[in-house]
Amino acid sequence: MSRYSSTYSFRFKRILIHNKVIRAKFVCFGEVLWDEFPAQKKIGGDPLNVALRLNSYGSNVEIIGSVGNDKMGKQILDLLKKNRLNERLIQISNKLKTGNVKVMINQKGSASYDIKFPRAWDHIDLTEDNKKTIKDSDIFIYGSLVGRDKNSRSTLYEWIKLATSKVLDVNLRFPYYQKEKIKEMMGKADFIKLQTKMLDLNKFDEQGLMEV
Repeated sequence: MSRYSSTYSFRFKRILIHNKVIRAKFVCFGEVLWDEFPAQKKIGGDPLNVALRLNSYGSNVEIIGSVGNDKMGKQILDLLKKNRLNERLIQISNKLKTGNVKVMINQKGSASYDIKFPRAWDHIDLTEDNKKTIKDSDIFIYGSLVGRDKNSRSTLYEWIKLATSKVLDVNLRFPYYQKEKIKEMMGKADFIKLQTKMLDLNKFDEQGLMEV
């Protein structure tokens, strides 16, 4: 049965550490990309951000994703090396570009997102290395956004079958999700991270916002 949380489980990770389960092996799966703001760009993607944070705690963590064979992809790989996060499971696509998100800020300070599609992380392939890594892991963390395309979603569902404990990070960005697919992914998780306003998907309108 899934456990719901209205905050991201940094607390959950600290509990693990206090209970000396820091040696547990984490695998994060999903989008690896750049968030492009008007004045700067930052590395992004919820699974990658989680992997970097776990890595900063000294946890045993690996990231599965895909980047393009391009400058932005190389920059991501270089950043992972700089942070000593193993990049061996990051696939390199010769067909699709590295993921990027155009972040637009309006006069009220609210953000809107143009998540470019398709991108390399939409086509994460099944590999034997990934299979073995996930089978050997203790906690498998995946984001909902990776389910927007059937290719990475199919790969995800195969890996979920092998995972010991599964954590879903729900991230709703209109129009890059379908409620039925989100519910499907929720049903496969042991733990779910989501904001309080997302607890009832049936109350979301077509813009991904709760009805008043």
